[in-house]
Amino acid sequence: MQDAQDKLELHSKLLKYPPFYTLQDHKETRKKQITQWSEIVHLYFQSHKILESSISEILNFPIFQDSSSGIIKRLDSSEIKEILNQMAQLGSIEWKNDQNFAVNLVSPFELADAIYAWAKEKKLIGYTETLRGITEGSQTDESKKFYNLPQEQILKACLILEETGRCQVYEFDGLYSIKFI
Repeated sequence: MQDAQDKLELHSKLLKYPPFYTLQDHKETRKKQITQWSEIVHLYFQSHKILESSISEILNFPIFQDSSSGIIKRLDSSEIKEILNQMAQLGSIEWKNDQNFAVNLVSPFELADAIYAWAKEKKLIGYTETLRGITEGSQTDESKKFYNLPQEQILKACLILEETGRCQVYEFDGLYSIKFI
């Protein structure tokens, strides 16, 4: 818990530091900046429950600009795209095309672990469940990370579970069933 609080405090300080809005040319410094920006943007998406967006839409998000020093500093669209590309590599977003993207509020690997823990808790090992049953079923409540998430995200997490031998994914006429192992 302290790590998360420390990160939030660091992010808050970075957003109030005007030079942070100028991505540096030095490779290692830029890499650290992009990583920090990726975390900040992902937290922003989580706190505002943003599931889909575009580069043109997020250009106006308040986190991408600072005027605390009296001079307006902001990231441009190419810098924001660089941050989003890093986020895509980490599984935080998925590009739909070169401008639009879907947000994974929780990484697919984290979702996979949460779904499997839920299946064990509810004694569903050996049983089959639908994607909708996982996200909205009577055994799922709002406290679960995967509650009410888009089925595409749940399917991706279940495919990770299948790769690791924790479930089998069945598809029939575009509908998916998951058998937990």
